[in-house]
Amino acid sequence: MATANERVHRGKVLQWNEEDGWGIIESPTIDSPIWTHFSTIDPADPNTSPGGYRRLRVNEAVDVTVERAEQDGYHWRATWVKGAQETAS
Repeated sequence: MATANERVHRGKVLQWNEEDGWGIIESPTIDSPIWTHFSTIDPADPNTSPGGYRRLRVNEAVDVTVERAEQDGYHWRATWVKGAQETAS
């Protein structure tokens, strides 16, 4: 879960590798793509299966917290990810 001092960014899943459990997220508030691993997906996310398998879906809107890190050629790594809750307008 995101902590009070972490900024939560709204993003979109660009790629998800189901077999290896990692993917790429983009956010207009981050200067380059964000690498993410299934272990950073909040277990309360609606995409978590009853057996506990966590995954994301391409084009899904997500909330994400990040850290600056070099990971597989990416400069940002997700520390927490959860499917975005739509806000009422």
